[in-house]
Amino acid sequence: MAPSKSPIRVGLIGLSAGGGWAPAAHLPYLQNSSKYTITAVCNSSLESGRKALEQYNLDSAKPYDSVESMCDSDTVDLVVCVCVVVVVFSHYKLVKPALERGKDVYVEWPLCATTAESKELADLARERGEVLESGRIGRVLGSHIVGSSLSGETGNRADRRYLYFKERHAEGVEGNGQVALSIYTGHTMDFVASLLGQPVKVAAQLQTTWPYVDIVDGDKEVERGVRKTADDYASLQGVTDTGVKYTYVLRGGDSFEPGDGLVWDIIGEKGQIRVTGASIMFNIGADNYEIRVKDYETGVIETVPLHENLPLPLFAQNVGMVYERLADGGFVPAFEDVVRRHEFLDAMFTSNEDGGAVQKLRT
Repeated sequence: MAPSKSPIRVGLIGLSAGGGWAPAAHLPYLQNSSKYTITAVCNSSLESGRKALEQYNLDSAKPYDSVESMCDSDTVDLVVCVCVVVVVFSHYKLVKPALERGKDVYVEWPLCATTAESKELADLARERGEVLESGRIGRVLGSHIVGSSLSGETGNRADRRYLYFKERHAEGVEGNGQVALSIYTGHTMDFVASLLGQPVKVAAQLQTTWPYVDIVDGDKEVERGVRKTADDYASLQGVTDTGVKYTYVLRGGDSFEPGDGLVWDIIGEKGQIRVTGASIMFNIGADNYEIRVKDYETGVIETVPLHENLPLPLFAQNVGMVYERLADGGFVPAFEDVVRRHEFLDAMFTSNEDGGAVQKLRT
């Protein structure tokens, strides 16, 4: 997306008056930025859209009950499809009309429920015009990530709003439609690919640690012992196109104690980088992230200062930075990058079904 005249007019898909990810992660930036203005909200009904506009004081925006009508109104430059509230199985049918009408589109991971749908949208976006450098630790030899998801939906309980997290195969979706594992693994491996190269091999072992979950609605338990088929444990090994061997282990549910949900070691010839924090989900972030660098020769371990945060709540930090780059014409992931994540997940699921056999990905 090239730099646009300000403010960029935003149409939000999936802004709920009942809360959720959009008001927690998107509104803190969008409502306080001179670079953007929210002009439209698309929900399942006009009434739910009006309630959202009233709830968040979006007086200058209009509600719509279809993406087509919102994009045809010529009041939107950028269509934003928010995750969680808008389930991944709906992304394709919501995003395609926006692309066909020449809109810039920001979709939160996963792009679609299947790789085939994602490839189709990536091709369409391309047709429409989508637009460890210091060497301090020497050549990177390996990467080892261990973490927990810190989400009830991946452990022994599930929020009633997100019951689809418990299913291994989603109804109406061909192939592997596991939402929880796809979300967590896809997000984390995106950081591995950005820093260390695209995975070209993967061997995977997955399992369902908790085959039964309790269903909750807020603090209230509504049902006990409901069958869960989705995997909540993943052990992956492979290599990237730069020759870096990687190991990735994710387990569902809570960490051993608060604040220790992630350890990521990047091992080099001259030294090692260790990233620690409360969450393996870098896209969400944590208040206690720390990056330390060890020099093998001297044995000295130094803490590296993190970049300056935006004046936003934690959940809105990463999302706000994406909006900043969009507005300023900086680099942001394209749909083609998302297709590669979907292909990785396909290979991961195939490997598990084949007893952990190594799967090769395109280079």
